[in-house]
Amino acid sequence: MDKGTGATIKVHHIDRSKVRILLCDFNAESCQQILALLCQCSYKAAAVWSEREIFDVLNSEGPRTDIILAEVNLLMSNDAYLLRYIMSNEDLQNIPLIILTTGDQDQVSVTVKGLRLGAVDYLVKPLHTNELSSLWMHVQNLG
Repeated sequence: MDKGTGATIKVHHIDRSKVRILLCDFNAESCQQILALLCQCSYKAAAVWSEREIFDVLNSEGPRTDIILAEVNLLMSNDAYLLRYIMSNEDLQNIPLIILTTGDQDQVSVTVKGLRLGAVDYLVKPLHTNELSSLWMHVQNLG
């Protein structure tokens, strides 16, 4: 209960096993580590390692994806082609897209540009289960 307004904050308990996450990362080792953490958090996760695979999965499974986690360099390469594609596609533009970054100085401005173009959030690698366990909060309608 908020003492100032008397409003009650509702916390929804979501079955994370129903949240479908597409993980996109060029680095196979990083991708496997994050995929393992997502599975530990009970998410239904799939991983892709190349731009071609991302487009194939988005075109076939995209509308059934709840969250996209994408490595910043992959997402923003070729003048942010992948991000612009997702944001302009009617079936994909409402999927929360979260940028994965190392937090290096050279990635900061690119990450900010990604947020300006439509990404909803970013996470800094290396990731841990406590950061990933609340990803479901980005999903508007689960059902």
